[in-house]
Amino acid sequence: MNLHIKDAFKYQDDRGDLVVFLQSKDLPKSKRSFGQIYFVTFKGKNVIRGNHYHKSWHEWFGIVDGVLEVTLEEVKTKKRKQFMISGRSSEYQRIYVAPNTAHTFRSLSGYASLLNYSDKAWDPEDVFHYDLISKKQ
Repeated sequence: MNLHIKDAFKYQDDRGDLVVFLQSKDLPKSKRSFGQIYFVTFKGKNVIRGNHYHKSWHEWFGIVDGVLEVTLEEVKTKKRKQFMISGRSSEYQRIYVAPNTAHTFRSLSGYASLLNYSDKAWDPEDVFHYDLISKKQ
């Protein structure tokens, strides 16, 4: 599975945290053109976002607040990985998701927010539904 989880620099003081989410030097030279940055919120426990994959996007995710269960699956090989990430952790991790990797996030806390950088701007033609987690769970 083409997945990278990397610790990111986290600076803490009495005001809060500053996390260096992503720098151009973290990206392969071929992916250094700007795509988009967005964040997603989860309003309640067991809220599910994602359940899709992209054929051409490279994405980097990081949790800002709350606790999420992450489920990833390579569309072709069906290799699956599931783990939790927490905005309350003393360390901050960035998750790389390659093209053709289905991804879903489920909130395990009352509220959560997730930051994303993708190397391309939003294109509804490159979003393919893929049921990793049933919304009935």
